[in-house]
Amino acid sequence: MEVERSTTTMTHRMRAILRLFPLAFFALHPVNDSPVSPRKSPLQERSRRTVERILDAAARIFHEEGYAGATTNDIADEAGVSVGSLYQYFPNKDALLVALTKRHIDFATAGLTELLSGLKAESGLDALIRSVVNFLVGQHELDELHLLVMHRAPRAHEINVELDRARTHLVDMASELLALRIEDTRRRSLIARMVVATIDASVHDVILRQPRGTARRTAVDLTITTALSIIDSA
Repeated sequence: MEVERSTTTMTHRMRAILRLFPLAFFALHPVNDSPVSPRKSPLQERSRRTVERILDAAARIFHEEGYAGATTNDIADEAGVSVGSLYQYFPNKDALLVALTKRHIDFATAGLTELLSGLKAESGLDALIRSVVNFLVGQHELDELHLLVMHRAPRAHEINVELDRARTHLVDMASELLALRIEDTRRRSLIARMVVATIDASVHDVILRQPRGTARRTAVDLTITTALSIIDSA
């Protein structure tokens, strides 16, 4: 009974966290947009380079013109390809955004996995969480696509799928790191989800407000304190 009551309390805490940061978690509620998938995958190296060039151009045009103002013609011109070549791979700009989102997530996930594998267990949770938060903030600051996904782009089902995939990967990594501290699998999974939700929400808040200096350090410190308090509650 005590375990169930504690688990229920943690679930309520998690829901409260999500209510505080609705923008950061719009992807938790999929919407019924039309599917937007790439038409074909590049098989040859030359084709892969063309696709990367198109995606780089799309990121620049989305940033300069805004999502609504961007056109596939502008993106093709920026990439130095014909619009017909663009359409061989992407049926519309929604598909371009989905591909950009996937690339962004894959890059960030690979970097985070490398970061965590390089940290020693004896470094402690404080150092580990600080490294993760600083890494994620840095990644989002380098890639302005994230703000575009949050504010300007249509919330396509495929984007939700990619964001859910990234979140699941983070929760799995967090759960693995907590294995020595929390034996109960169900409880460990819930704590891992709450920690990821807290860090994710806080990172989005930092990116949106863009604090500098002391304000940024304070935001990171508060994130660490909150995450550690969740873990200690286990």
